[in-house]
Amino acid sequence: MLGLLYHHAILQVLIHTATFNAPIFTNAILKNLMMKNKTVTKKRKKVCPCCGRKLWLRDFYRNSDGSVSSWCKDCTKRNKKEWYQKNRKVPDGIRHDSSGRLIEHKGLSRKIFWSKQMLDDLRRLYATAKNEDLVDILGVSQRTVIRKARELGLQKDPLWQHGNTMRHLKMMQLENKLYGIKSPFKKGMHYSPDTEFKPGHQESPEVKTRRIASVKEWYRKHPFAAKERGLKSSETKWLKRVKV
Repeated sequence: MLGLLYHHAILQVLIHTATFNAPIFTNAILKNLMMKNKTVTKKRKKVCPCCGRKLWLRDFYRNSDGSVSSWCKDCTKRNKKEWYQKNRKVPDGIRHDSSGRLIEHKGLSRKIFWSKQMLDDLRRLYATAKNEDLVDILGVSQRTVIRKARELGLQKDPLWQHGNTMRHLKMMQLENKLYGIKSPFKKGMHYSPDTEFKPGHQESPEVKTRRIASVKEWYRKHPFAAKERGLKSSETKWLKRVKV
């Protein structure tokens, strides 16, 4: 507001002096000030040529160069939706995509279709099968298998997981012996001398209590580990051997 009053006062002075001395110079200054006045009062509304409504500038999208789009947001959305329905829309239904997976089209959404047979196979095989094998059986990606298993509340069998880990460990040991690969840590090497256990160190009662409790809790949750070590019960024989 103050800027407009200032420019208006300058215009009055120049108009008063323009009739006496320098009409050419005064006209140039007047033209420059008039252009500045136009820039001061910015447009805050615009008419959409599609719907004919006079809307605020926030109702229009911005182009990549920062300029305001010609059509409003509602008309732009409606035009894009009509173009998609006419040129790119796939009819609703279940069909195979380019990779051979069953895809369900519904409206503008597109998702993998899970048949009853696929769900039954997933429930039956997920606990004791690798995800890579389930990918070949079900014909979906590994990420899709994991996500669907979480939705159904399925989990891997702990005993099967432990056996699988032990088989991998034995295969790795055999390969190391076959190719002569030795461990980088040799006898007498110290990885962290400052934090490692030292002879004669006395464990505090608080640390000992926490350690015993964590060991008990771990063996309670993993009874298969006690079976691997030849223990009859993870809550009786092993806990009796622990000195509290």
